[in-house]
Amino acid sequence: MTDTETGTRTAIDAAAAWHAQLESPDMDWARFGAWLEADAEHRRAYESIALLDAEIADAAPAIAARLPANDVDTVAPAAAMRPARWRLAALGGGGALAAGLALLLVVPSAETAAQIYTTGRSETRAVTLADGSRMQIDRGSRVTVSGARSPVIEIAQGAASFAVRHDPSRVLTVRAGGYEVRDIGTRFDVVSAHGRVAVTVAQGMVGVRPIGGESADMTTLHAGQALDITPAKQIAARRSIDPARVADWADGRLEYDGAPLALVAADISRYADRPLMVDPSAADLRFSGVLTIGDGSRLVDQLRAVLPIRARAVGGVVHLDARGGG
Repeated sequence: MTDTETGTRTAIDAAAAWHAQLESPDMDWARFGAWLEADAEHRRAYESIALLDAEIADAAPAIAARLPANDVDTVAPAAAMRPARWRLAALGGGGALAAGLALLLVVPSAETAAQIYTTGRSETRAVTLADGSRMQIDRGSRVTVSGARSPVIEIAQGAASFAVRHDPSRVLTVRAGGYEVRDIGTRFDVVSAHGRVAVTVAQGMVGVRPIGGESADMTTLHAGQALDITPAKQIAARRSIDPARVADWADGRLEYDGAPLALVAADISRYADRPLMVDPSAADLRFSGVLTIGDGSRLVDQLRAVLPIRARAVGGVVHLDARGGG
């Protein structure tokens, strides 16, 4: 075995050990996060373990259905009683077992049909996913959900917040604007609107990367952090946030503390009839306060009441500029 193979084997063993601890009340999330970020190989190893476990769980019904009838009483019950974390802990025992598990994955499993959720300008919607996670969909959103134990959520437009329970047998994936958010158990929010993707984390941590990207492309966000992405320009900026304000739209408000006007305008655009653009004359303005969403029609007026700006409609876009600006 080469040094590279030895290193990979060690990373997989460590990943399996971490994965087996996820449901433990003594799970050290800080050390786990540090281990993930210490080496790109660690993240690749962990993802392979988590995805393998999720795929095995999804395939379990199909596997059981294909077992010979005389094996049902002896094999199926034992397999059904074995917790997922024990299956993964055993991966460190050698390549033969890992290869055997990989062979099981070729058995096709039935996928649930994709479900599309849309919301109007004045309604939000709460959805409980098949894996027990909870999703709250914002106003004016279109969200597609597919998969069962490892859901894949596509946000075509709008926003959704997620409360994901810790479960070693699945990974929840949210896709928006060409990026994907991978989660194993936390509370976070994803916005996709007007060429902007924003991910904010209230609890736990998530990984964000371009769809189809490598593990080395993953950005890890912890509680109290946000990532603002402009997909067209492949620009991403990390910022600190108040975890208590994540998905504040669910309560019918938008709350800010020294936020750049461009960020506020991007949020308002999700609810207004027309997109907003901040002109250079007002680019340095920041806003602190609370905006009441309502039906979205009064958001700009609320902003104008406290900031020295004016709103001008030009070609279907509302421009916000400094009073007296050109």
